Amino acid sequence: MIYFSILFILLLAIFLARFNFFRIPKKGILVLLYHRIDDKPTGKSIDKFSISLNKFEEQIKYLKSKGFKSITPYDIEKIKSNKLYLKRRYVLITFDDGYKDNLDAAKVLKKHGFKGLFFISTAVIGKELDGIEMMNFDDLKRLKEMGMILGSHSHNHRKLTEMDLQTAKEEIKTSLDILNKIQKIEDFAYPFGNYNESIVEMLQDLKIKRAYIIGQRIFNPNSESIFKIPRAIVRKDTNKIDFYLIITRGRSKF
Repeated sequence: MIYFSILFILLLAIFLARFNFFRIPKKGILVLLYHRIDDKPTGKSIDKFSISLNKFEEQIKYLKSKGFKSITPYDIEKIKSNKLYLKRRYVLITFDDGYKDNLDAAKVLKKHGFKGLFFISTAVIGKELDGIEMMNFDDLKRLKEMGMILGSHSHNHRKLTEMDLQTAKEEIKTSLDILNKIQKIEDFAYPFGNYNESIVEMLQDLKIKRAYIIGQRIFNPNSESIFKIPRAIVRKDTNKIDFYLIITRGRSKF
C-alpha cells in the first residue's frame, strides 16, 4: 500500500512538472503562432514547428467549441478600450514566414468562420526555403480575397538587432514596399522575436501599428505594449492537453 502511495505521488509530481495545471487561467487576447501546416519531415529545424492540416483543423474546431471568437488585429484596440476580453474569449491566429501550405490553413479558417494574420518574409515569395515551397504573389492575393490579413516579417528574416539601424530599416521598408502593393500593412512580426527599443521606434516611424514577439503567455492589452504582443507557439509535439493549457494559461510547459 505504501509502495502504491509513493508511486502515485511520484507520478503526480512528474505530471505537474510536465504540465501547467497549477497556473490560474488568464484573461486577455490569445495570440497563437503557427509555421508550416504540413508535417512531412524535411530534416530541417522547422520540422518541430510543423503540424498536419488535420491537426490544425482539429485545433480550430476545438477553439470554436470553447467559445473563442476569431479576431483580426484591427479589433484589438476596441477590445482593449472596452475591456471586452474580461467578458469573452478572443483568439488571433498568426502564421510566420509564408509557407505555401498556409494557403490550405486559410481555407480551413474560412470554412470555420475564422480569420488569420500571415507574416511574410518577402525575399522568399514564390521561391523555396530549405527545399520547402513558399507562397507566391497570386497566393498572397488569394489570402486577401479570402478575408485574411497580411503582415511583414521583414525581407530576409534576419535578426534586426544584429544589423546597423540603417540596414534594419531597409530590411523592414523593403518588405513593406512589396506587401503594400497587395494590402496596406499595419502589422509586423520580429524575426526570431528579436527586437530592441530602437527597432520599435523604427516601426512606429514607418507607420506600423502593432508588432509581435514570441512569448508563451496570453496578451493583456491593458498592461502590455501593442508593439510587444506575445504569441504562444504551437509545435509538432503540442498534444491535446498542451493545447488546452496554451489557450487557457498561455503555456503548457515550464
